[in-house]
This record gives sequence, C-alpha cells and structure tokens, in this order.
Amino acid sequence: MDYAALRHDPEYAELNRALLDLVPVGSGPAVLDVGCGDGAVSEQLLLRDPAMSLIGADPDPDLLDAARARLGDRARFVLGDAAAVSRLFPSDAFDTVVLANCIHLVPDLAEALDAIGQVLAGGGRLVFNSAFYSGAETAADLPLYAELVGTARRVARTRGLPLARSAAGRPSGLRRSAEDYRAALDAAGFTGVDTTEREFTLGPDFLAALCSTPMFAAAALPGLDRHTAGALLAETMEKQYERAPFTITRRCVYFSAVRP
Repeated sequence: MDYAALRHDPEYAELNRALLDLVPVGSGPAVLDVGCGDGAVSEQLLLRDPAMSLIGADPDPDLLDAARARLGDRARFVLGDAAAVSRLFPSDAFDTVVLANCIHLVPDLAEALDAIGQVLAGGGRLVFNSAFYSGAETAADLPLYAELVGTARRVARTRGLPLARSAAGRPSGLRRSAEDYRAALDAAGFTGVDTTEREFTLGPDFLAALCSTPMFAAAALPGLDRHTAGALLAETMEKQYERAPFTITRRCVYFSAVRP
C-alpha cells in the first residue's frame, strides 16, 4: 500500500472533494498547491478548471518527480515548503493557495501563514484541510489505534528491526485544534474565515493505505525506514481486521480564508 492506493480509495476521494469544492473556479486563476506531493490533488484541480495556471511546491524531490511525470507541462513544480513560498515567488502572485491534507506537517504555522499571505493577491483565497488535528479521533476509536501501533511495535522487535524507543515527540501539527487554526488565521490577518468539520467512516482499504503514508509510518514506528514501517503497519492492520472487523470514524476540518 502507498499513496497510489490511498489516492484511489473512494473515501479518500470524498475527503478531497470537500476541499476542492472550496477552490474558486474561474477564467484561468493562478493557483499554488503547497505540499502537492505526487500531484494527485493538482491533477484534480486541473480537471475541474483546465484553464487555471497551477504551480505545485513540495519539499520532497521524489514526489515532485512523480508529479512532473503525472502532469507533464500542464503544471510547474518547484522544491520548497510552505514557509519558503515567499522566497520562491513574487508578492501577489496567486489568486488561490491550497494545502491539501498537509497543514498538520507544517512545524511553524505562523511563519507559513505569513509567507502564504505574501504571495496571495489581495482578495485571494487560502484553503486547507486536515484529518490530523486535536479532536479528529473519536474517543471510542482510540483503543483501535493503540492496538494497531502496539502490535506493530511488538512484531518489529520480534523480527529484530531497529525500532527506536520513542519518537522525537508528537509533531506540533497533530496537537493543534480547529480553534488553533482559526486563531492563527486571525493573527495572520486573514478575513472571511469559514470552517467546517465533517465525519468520515474509514474502512480497511483506506486504513491500510493510510498506514503506509510516510507521516503515519514514521510517527508510529520511529527508527524504521518509512517503507518498512508502512508495510508492517498495513500487515498488522489487516490481521487486526481479520480477527475482528471494524471501521474507524474520523473528523476532517476544512478552512477557507481571504487575504484582504
């Protein structure tokens, strides 16, 4: 399982559709897709509005290569993270900035929002979402996550894999609440802030694919390379599901805001 599997999952498609609906469709607007990864959401944006001028940015060169292979000359892709966009692009360069499923990976939210605000034109819109924030999980499902990670760690040790004792700390993005995001947008000077939360029921295919993503795998099994960690988590999840089938309910928060 990998990003490709996750991308083709219908539950993941629905999660993204709610974000894409927040992106204005116009006569060729300039759009920046920050954290574009392998270009999956960039592709969906261009399918909705083929006239748009789209640039994707991501700090992972391998994912950018995959994005270029996917979209060819339909978009341009550059190396950089959210905090770097004000150095990569001129002021007021974009009508819309999108961060799809990645805002929780931004370590310094204030710095990133300041940089994004600089490259957005006046009246431009920032849209983002996340299913990884404080409040995304339901209390009833927390034991399922704990069982998955605990079992995978035990299996890793029995196989002699170099598992670290613990991660370097829970990433700051995973500790943010929906209210934290709203407060950060207000502090950065954005207006017209609109937020919604939606619940999604995630089945085994989605969860197996999710387990293989670098962020989830690295946090759950520190010390292992992300491919080994992802494969082990997906294997553990599938066995856990075989013993007692389950679904997980997870919330996703969506934001839309305007630069004055």
